[in-house]
Amino acid sequence: MSPLATVSTHVLDVAAGRPAAGVRVTLGTRTLTTDAQGRIADLSEGGVNPGSYRLLFEVGAYFGGTPHLFETLALELRLAEGRHYHVPLLIAPYACSTYRGT
Repeated sequence: MSPLATVSTHVLDVAAGRPAAGVRVTLGTRTLTTDAQGRIADLSEGGVNPGSYRLLFEVGAYFGGTPHLFETLALELRLAEGRHYHVPLLIAPYACSTYRGT
């Protein structure tokens, strides 16, 4: 059995200059909501097998009545065994960016 991979995220609203609290994030079949600091410490529920996964951010509900472009943002990830992946998402009503953090 291969060592499991783990995934965390941090969603930041760069237009408002604050964490994006309350964003629903899904990895595989597990859906969680970002906390007051815009974080989810463990999306992988202790770890997932290495492989390809979709990480889905439901940002439309976060922006609510504010005019915005994106409803959902999907990232296709390739997770290696025994690694931790921190995947921050920077959002604004008409822009987004992501990277592999630490």
